[in-house]
Amino acid sequence: MQWVIVSIVSWIIFILLIDLKQIKYTIWAGLLAVISQLIIDNMAFHLKLYDFKNDIIEIFNSSLFFTFGAPFTIGTIFAQTYPKNRMLRFINIFASTALFFVLEYALKLSGVLEYIHWHYFYSITIDVLVLMSLGNFITIFKLAPWMRKE
Repeated sequence: MQWVIVSIVSWIIFILLIDLKQIKYTIWAGLLAVISQLIIDNMAFHLKLYDFKNDIIEIFNSSLFFTFGAPFTIGTIFAQTYPKNRMLRFINIFASTALFFVLEYALKLSGVLEYIHWHYFYSITIDVLVLMSLGNFITIFKLAPWMRKE
C-alpha cells in the first residue's frame, strides 16, 4: 500500500507543479530518472544490498508504483525547475537529495524497504551523483525552459 501512496502523492505534486507547455522537453529527464532508478535498484537487488517488500506490480525488481511515481515525477520537475545559476544548481541537487532521503527513510520505517548490506550514506551518495548526471543531461539537451528560446 505504501508504494501506491508514494505514487499518488508524487502525481498530485506533479499535477500541481508541472508546466504542460514544457513537458515535451522535461519528460525526458523524468524518463532518464526512471531508467537510472531501475538500473541501480535492479543491481542492488541482485547484489542483495536491499530488498523491497509488498510490491503490487514489479518492474525489474522494483515497484512499478514507485518507479513511475517518485523518480519520474521528480525527474521531470527537476528539469522544469533547473536553475541558470550554478550555485542554485548545487543547492537544487542537495535539496532534491534531501527529498529522496526523507522518502527512503519513510519507506524503510514503514517496512517496505529492507536494508541487507546497505546504509543511508550510500543512497545519499548515489542520489547526488545521479542528480548531477541528470543536470548534465538537462544541460546537454537543453531541457530546462530557460535554455530554449521559443
